[in-house]
Amino acid sequence: MAAGLLIITASLTSCKVVENGPEAEFKNNKLSQRERDVKIYPDMIKKMMHVKNTKENPLDFFVFDLQGTLMVHYKMEQGDHKKITGLERGYYTYQVFKNDEMSEAGKLIIK
Repeated sequence: MAAGLLIITASLTSCKVVENGPEAEFKNNKLSQRERDVKIYPDMIKKMMHVKNTKENPLDFFVFDLQGTLMVHYKMEQGDHKKITGLERGYYTYQVFKNDEMSEAGKLIIK
């Protein structure tokens, strides 16, 4: 049901990537780690999330809350690494755009 399931837990911070891929286009096409445009992972010691551009193309990375409010936006070049801080506990969605087209999307749960 969920493509690319990743669960990482820590005592105070955890992230769960629920699904990857734009809703309709990638629903049945599971993305492998190599096919993903970004790598998202927590820093359990510093209580923050990291996102890294794993592709050669520049991309835009967005995080929205469930009401659709933009919480984070990064313009990322090849190999760029950004720290996501300041997100409260809760559910979020992320979208990755490459050349003005959505290449990846998913859900994040911050516990």
